[in-house]
Amino acid sequence: MIEPLKYINSKQSIPEGLVWSEKNHDFKDLPPEFWNVHLESYQICKNWLKNHECILNSEEEQCYQRIVTVLKEIGKLIEEVKEPIQLNRLKKLKILAKLRVIVADKLGIEANKINPLSNFVNDLEADSLDILELFNALEEAFNIEIHTKVVDEVLLTVQQTIDFISKKIENPIML
Repeated sequence: MIEPLKYINSKQSIPEGLVWSEKNHDFKDLPPEFWNVHLESYQICKNWLKNHECILNSEEEQCYQRIVTVLKEIGKLIEEVKEPIQLNRLKKLKILAKLRVIVADKLGIEANKINPLSNFVNDLEADSLDILELFNALEEAFNIEIHTKVVDEVLLTVQQTIDFISKKIENPIML
C-alpha cells in the first residue's frame, strides 16, 4: 500500500518545507513552489515519492534531494531570465507604438487599424512606393539601415518589422 504524503506548510506546527510520510521519511527545505512543480500533469516531487512507495534507501533519498536541488536551480534560472524577457516585450511594445504612428502617417490610415499581424500590402493596402517611403521613414525614426531586399522578402508584416527593428536596436532607451 502506498502511504499518503503530506506537504507541511507554515500554518502547521512543523517547520515549513517538510515533506512527510507516515514511515518517518522527511525531506527538509522543500519550498512549496517546488513541491507543486508540474511537468504537464505530472507533479514531479510528489509522484516520484509515490512511485517509490515512500520506502527509500539512502541512495534513493540522495536521488530525491538531487531532484529538489535541480528544481531549485531551475527556479533560479527562471528568475534570471524573467527580467530580460520582460524588457524585450516592453521594447517591442514601444517599437509597435512608434511604428503605428509612422505607418498611419505614411499610409494615411488610423493607427488602431494597425496590429502585429497586419500585412503591409494585403491588409494595409500599401503599394511599392508607399513601402519605400515607409521603410525610409522607419530607417530615420529608428536610426537603422534596412536593405531593400530585406523589405521585399522578409518584412511583410508589422510583427516581422517589429522583430527586425528590435534586433537592430541595442539600447531600448533610444525609443
